[in-house]
Amino acid sequence: MRTVSIHWLSLFLAVVGGISALLLIPTSTGHSQGLVCSAFGGGPPFNFQTYEATSDRQPYLLAQQLAAQNLLFPNDPDFAFDELLVGPVDARRPAAQPAVPVQLLNAIGWIESQLIQASPRVPYESVGDVLISSSCAYGLMQVASSFNNTGGIPTRRESLAGSHYAYNIAAGVRVLADKWNAEFFPIVGQGNNRLIESWYYATWAYNGWALSNHPAGVEVDPFRQLPYACDGPFNGYAYQELVFGCLSNPPSVDGVALWAPLDVRLPDLPTLAQFGGPLHPDAFFRGWSTVFTAPFTGADASRPFAEMNLPGPSAAIVPPQPNISPARAAAARAEILGQATLAVDQTELEVSVTDERTDRATITIRNTGAGLLVYRLVPQQEWLRIDVPAGVAVGSGVPLMAGAEADATILLDLRVSGLPEGLHQGSIMVEALLPDGTIDVVQVTVVVDKQGVARYEAGTPLS
Repeated sequence: MRTVSIHWLSLFLAVVGGISALLLIPTSTGHSQGLVCSAFGGGPPFNFQTYEATSDRQPYLLAQQLAAQNLLFPNDPDFAFDELLVGPVDARRPAAQPAVPVQLLNAIGWIESQLIQASPRVPYESVGDVLISSSCAYGLMQVASSFNNTGGIPTRRESLAGSHYAYNIAAGVRVLADKWNAEFFPIVGQGNNRLIESWYYATWAYNGWALSNHPAGVEVDPFRQLPYACDGPFNGYAYQELVFGCLSNPPSVDGVALWAPLDVRLPDLPTLAQFGGPLHPDAFFRGWSTVFTAPFTGADASRPFAEMNLPGPSAAIVPPQPNISPARAAAARAEILGQATLAVDQTELEVSVTDERTDRATITIRNTGAGLLVYRLVPQQEWLRIDVPAGVAVGSGVPLMAGAEADATILLDLRVSGLPEGLHQGSIMVEALLPDGTIDVVQVTVVVDKQGVARYEAGTPLS
């Protein structure tokens, strides 16, 4: 007998419908001044600047190989995934070799962004606005949950994931691993992380544990063609069907497939979506009913969606994974991250302002080393604002299209209307967020001469 009342179902659809609207497959908008990130924080999105790599996507695919095996930032608490739990539902344990199938990361990246880090307006091999969706998800892996979007200074994690593709990929892998490990979601079979089919629910949850991604729900097209061909519109498919379809039918760039096709099996919907089956929508509704009506938290030992646990995939094949030795991993990290060195062209700025006019003031950040330097700017006074809080400066060894800017030029926005006439001194800390976890800092001093008061002279106090 149906256990979900019409009243509760109406409430559920209202709540999940709101979630779905925020967590559906992202559409790139680039930086939008009017966008408000209501899902994660209430402020505007961060205006990060990022580097778009070569059109063949090879730098991204290399970073995904490392991130899949936790070899990209293994000792960074913000970007490593600690463990993967494997085994049946009643006996899960940490995997001896925690790894995500790299092909799955490739396909998720393609569905999320077509494996690009920057806005589509940014040419390959150049710097520009990060890719950002209408729900304020950032970059290649469209990461949202680690961004607070409070309108203030971005954290180290936010700055790195929003500005550098390697950190963005690692952040996406961590989100996927968290979905795999969470007791909140059901599991498939024996929880074998080496089988892509076992990642069905974690993949669904990566985009949002919403009705829009239910394969037998009202928001999918019952006449859709499976597997998805990876070259058509997303409408009518559950998110995990898009990802698994791209595994079977990989996309091509310049006529070259980005990975070898895999024979990945979707769950048998005609059987599993029958009334009483794990993929019948009632099981999904009952799980949400447990969440909303019981004293439940994500850390609770109970599993609200246990009714949706699926049998193990039949005849599944373990896809081949790259065998990366420690030496190869170190060389690949060096290729991706380089060895950046921070330089700031001018560390003392003088700006004259009146009620009608403000002199233009900029900070130019250079990378005199190799690779991509991730910078973050931290103003020390409220009246000092900047148009880009974090981004990258390009060093040697990074392909750069003709005419593209390697340096980063940041515009200062002086909010001095509340300051009295006279000289005012402030500072901005320019930070280089380095891969080893250290931060190099250069202080830029800003002296503002408001309304024509004589410029600073020796012995004249500054406020």
